[in-house]
Amino acid sequence: MHQTLRHLIEQHVVTDDDALILAAFLQNDIRHVCQAIRDVRSGVVVYQHVTLRFGSRGEQSVYSFDLSDGMRFSLDLYSLYLALRQSRFQIDTFHPDLVSDVVVPVDANALIWSTGQHALTQMLQLDKAAFSFLIPSLQINVSDEAQPRLVSLLATLRARSAALWFDISIPCHHIELMKRHRPDRVKLAITLASKQDRSGLLPLIRFFRSHRLPWVAGRISSQSELNQFRLLGASHYFGYVSDIPTSLSFKGFDNPDTNQNVE
Repeated sequence: MHQTLRHLIEQHVVTDDDALILAAFLQNDIRHVCQAIRDVRSGVVVYQHVTLRFGSRGEQSVYSFDLSDGMRFSLDLYSLYLALRQSRFQIDTFHPDLVSDVVVPVDANALIWSTGQHALTQMLQLDKAAFSFLIPSLQINVSDEAQPRLVSLLATLRARSAALWFDISIPCHHIELMKRHRPDRVKLAITLASKQDRSGLLPLIRFFRSHRLPWVAGRISSQSELNQFRLLGASHYFGYVSDIPTSLSFKGFDNPDTNQNVE
């Protein structure tokens, strides 16, 4: 599977930044960073959140580069595969009570892309048990003509993964979609320092409350901000206020029994 994804990334070099990302990928400098998602009241770790970063210390998001759609989608598939590997590592290493579901952000367009549909099918066949500990957090900016494929994707993920989250930002244009396809949880990454974010947050808070829809606050940078999000009704949070992201890497991709190394 790793070789399949490597070829996919190699095939979608269009921009100069695509070429930069490919070179980093071949040097194993594209990897996950992992951060705990905690209960907003108790502080207990409930989930593990993973994102792709660039650099040996995971200092920069790969998505901050000028990437072609094909490269972005390929990286999202690679990220999902890494999350699957992490889930398998936890299953094989820890007591079942200590295994955390792994939350992985994915652009829905990457999974309704014909190549992405095939890759998702392969991952499900590769390790159904590990996939059942994944929580895809879908970014859902899809076109109207792609809606039927989105509905099919949502059904597949609901049946095969631990839960289904929607990953949204401000301004949010997906309230009707959330009404129709109620996710198990919504992950919202904003900053209260932004006037635009603060004004855009209020209608979302009303929607979450009226529909009793739990949500996760991301990018929390201070205890004061955490207290505000707790008062606004967030059920979980993650950010630098409590946890520094940990860089993860794998050795021996071609060997399915190889352990994960945490750096």
